[in-house]
Amino acid sequence: MITRIEATRYRCLELLEADLQPYGVLVGANGSGKTTFLDIPGLLADCLQVREIAQAFTGRLHDRPPRSATLNELIFAGQGTDFLITLEVELPQHVISALLPSQTELAQNYEDRWLRFLRYEIRFEIFNDRELVVGNEYLFLFSRSSEPERGSARLYGETARNRDWRFIIERERKGDVTFRAEARRSKKGRPAHIDSKALALTKVQFETADDHPAARWFYDYLTTQCVFYRPNIDLLQTASPPGLSAELMLNAANLPWLVLELQNQVDKFNAWVEHVKTALPQVTAIRAKEREEDHHAYLAVTYNGGYEVTSSGLSEGTLRILAMTILPYLMRRPALIMTEEPENGIHPRAIEAVLQSLQSIYGSQVLISSHSPVVLAASKLGQVLCARLEANGASNIVRGPDHPRLSEWHGQLDLGSLFAAGILG
Repeated sequence: MITRIEATRYRCLELLEADLQPYGVLVGANGSGKTTFLDIPGLLADCLQVREIAQAFTGRLHDRPPRSATLNELIFAGQGTDFLITLEVELPQHVISALLPSQTELAQNYEDRWLRFLRYEIRFEIFNDRELVVGNEYLFLFSRSSEPERGSARLYGETARNRDWRFIIERERKGDVTFRAEARRSKKGRPAHIDSKALALTKVQFETADDHPAARWFYDYLTTQCVFYRPNIDLLQTASPPGLSAELMLNAANLPWLVLELQNQVDKFNAWVEHVKTALPQVTAIRAKEREEDHHAYLAVTYNGGYEVTSSGLSEGTLRILAMTILPYLMRRPALIMTEEPENGIHPRAIEAVLQSLQSIYGSQVLISSHSPVVLAASKLGQVLCARLEANGASNIVRGPDHPRLSEWHGQLDLGSLFAAGILG
């Protein structure tokens, strides 16, 4: 799970540090940096899967418009030539266990000294307004007892070292990359040449999991387990062709196939239908069907009175409710699900059912952004992150308990106070 995101001079994020929970609700006005913040894991995933990192920013990927028209737009206020992005993640237990034999006997006896966290730091640099390269890149392991100092977003690989940190990747400006086998006690590094327009982390996919259990897991996590979920209503109103992924797709294009698979698990399927009925009480049945003539799949919803409506006739709100509420019932769920404004197109009384589903995706981290006071009121204060703009146009993210206008708030829905505080508008 991602435990922390830092960004320096990236777009509207001049100097940002945010600690994350398994479930988080990001609230704030339009233009306050919510999308830029939520997009960071997906951005790094794209950087790992393109030939040149600039394509992740200025190219059209996954049927989405480019993140930026020019490279200069990536720098806060267009001033400077570089920006920093950092992720910290907590490793799964099987990776922690794989690393344990490589630690000293003393460290193995104290759980707070186990290598449990991974920090990934990148400096992106722009040359001649046309070229984006990797200036620095560091990947290192640390324990609870050796946690990096908080209070300043920076590259610790460049400026500060702790003897208990274990560096896996070290990349200095205009130099070769040093790789170290993380599952061994030896600190001896292996130099490698990596193109300056590519991330060194991409190389670990060709390394053995025995030598690089954490780095391999992290690469797979970013590239296969992070989904920015944006259900596409046009696709949902069209029959779904065969051959689509069996995993959750970011545009929900394979929703009928996911429902068709869920129908084979009768108890789970019935539980999902009953949950949908709490949002849509007029619904009596839901089925996914496969057309014999072309093997496309579609949804069919039966309402009170016995009439049936197929995918093409279902409303946007109904389709969004189906796409959102099914998530905790899926057999295969991404490790990280991000989504924006899940309340869009949904009646306020039905939003609660959607939120219950998003809060019940056990084993997955869920991060959502919202403008809705209903969503905010249904969230615990510790789950809330408030995005706001500073006087210089920089976006800042404040934890709910640290927000001066939310410190004594306990879920009461007071629209006037929320808007006056600048939390929602």
